[in-house]
Order: sequence, then structure tokens, then C-alpha cells
Amino acid sequence: MLYDSQNRVNVTVLGNYVLQVSGSVFRSLFVFILATVFIFSAHADDLSGRQIMDEVSARHDRPFEFEEQAMVLIDDRGNTENREVRRYAREWENGLYRYLLVFDSPAGVRGVALLTWQNKGASDDQWMHLPAYGREMKRSADGGKRNYFMGTDFAFEDMTSEEREKFRYDRQPDETFEIKDETGAVLDTVEGYVVDAYPKDEELASQTGYQYRRLYVSKDRFFIRRIDFYDRRGRFLKTQYSWDMEQIEGDTWRANRILMDNDKLNHQTLIRVNSRDLTEGSVPARMFEQRWVTSGRHLR
Repeated sequence: MLYDSQNRVNVTVLGNYVLQVSGSVFRSLFVFILATVFIFSAHADDLSGRQIMDEVSARHDRPFEFEEQAMVLIDDRGNTENREVRRYAREWENGLYRYLLVFDSPAGVRGVALLTWQNKGASDDQWMHLPAYGREMKRSADGGKRNYFMGTDFAFEDMTSEEREKFRYDRQPDETFEIKDETGAVLDTVEGYVVDAYPKDEELASQTGYQYRRLYVSKDRFFIRRIDFYDRRGRFLKTQYSWDMEQIEGDTWRANRILMDNDKLNHQTLIRVNSRDLTEGSVPARMFEQRWVTSGRHLR
């Protein structure tokens, strides 16, 4: 009984009752957590390649982003060339993105700029500004987007984010994959989903220069940590690694180190992100027009 003969609370009985209730609550909570984990795991196992990529986008796409980057080009003898780059990205009203990449140094590339407008279901529009050739911007031909950009190991096509409507995503067996730095040292091993991205039509495949890309998506953050690129004949070409992860807000993460390791050319490009700004003011809409660049307002 909870009360004794003098109508006082029986402490022993009350204590046992609390323990019974608490134990029941904790057991229920534990069962709920296990059920949640099981349901999520089962759901993840059922995800298609496209659903995985949709989750990647939902977690990590942001409407405004500015980065200051240090870029290092590394040749087959270990010689390096350092560059300073600014990258701007802004989501437009149609849900597609526009990008501006500007080189600040060394002097030989200062003022070089690449402006990109994404197009839904069609090839992106790209314009290149080379100060040595005048003030006008030169439009990049579709076939030229497979070429390497400014001596880096990134093709023009690699300079934008994933436009999911243009690709077919085939899920492959999950893997534990490695992340390597520019020396070949293994920095991390990651449990991940594996998705092969194929261009939906032959015209797009011709423009990208890739038969497909193999995307390695970390299970914990749904972040693309590695990409293997295969040429039009299906031969391995190069790998992109991402590490030095930073949680910038909520479920959104960014990599502060990105390496493109070109196996075919025995050449590498390492990007280090020195600063980042996700506010709208850092990427005003006017800078994503040709006249912003041709007028010299992109220069520092």
C-alpha cells in the first residue's frame, strides 16, 4: 500500500513504484529508438539512386554561397603552382543556379573569369573572360566543356553542381571507401552508398566527355565524398576526393579540402577553402551578368 496505517506515504513502496514506472518508460524509450533506427535503416536500404541524390540536394544545397579558395596545381614531378580564386553561387527564381569563378592571382591569370548559367534539361550557358583578349566574354562551345579549365584537372563541366534532371542514377552495392590526400595517404574510410550517374542523352554525354561518374555518398551525412570519372569508352580517368568536413548549419556540411587526382595525366589540383559566406549579400544578383565582368567590376 502507498500509505501506512497513519496515512503517511510509504517511502519504500513509493520508491519501488517509481522504479517500476521509470523502468517502463526507459524500456519504452529504448524500444522506440531501436524501432526508429530499424525503420530508417530499412528505408535507406530501399532508396533508389535518384532518391539518394535528392537527399544529398535537400541537405546541402544553399541558395547563396561565396568562397575564397587557394588552388594548387601539382605536376608529375611534384612542382606546384599556386592560385587565388573566388567562387560565387546564387540560386535563381527558376530553381537553377548561376556561378561566377574569378582568379585573383598570380598576375598571369588575374581577372580571368568563368560565368555559368544552368539550364533545365539543356546544356549550361558558359562564358569565359580573358583580359588579355579584350573586354568581351567568349561563349564556351558545348563540345569544349569536356576540356580542362585553366590548366587544372577540372573540366568546364565539373565547375557546377549536380543538375539531377540531366542524369540517370543507378544505385550500386554499398561500399566502404577511402579518402586520400595529394600524397596518396589514406585520410579516412567511409561507409557509403554508391551511385552511378549516366547522362540521359548522347548529346549531354558528348558535352561532358564522361560515359558515367561513380558517386560515393557518405551514409552519415549524405555528402558526396568521392567521385570516380570514366571517359566515353568507360576507362577510369580521375578521382575527386573531399575532406576536412565542416558543419555550417543544420544538416548542411561542406568540405574545406577538395582534390582532383588525374590518373590519366598524372596531375593533381588541390583546392583549400579559406573562407565562406552563405548570406544573400555576399552574392548580389547583378554580378552574374556579363556586363559585371566586362566592366571590370569583378576585379579586386
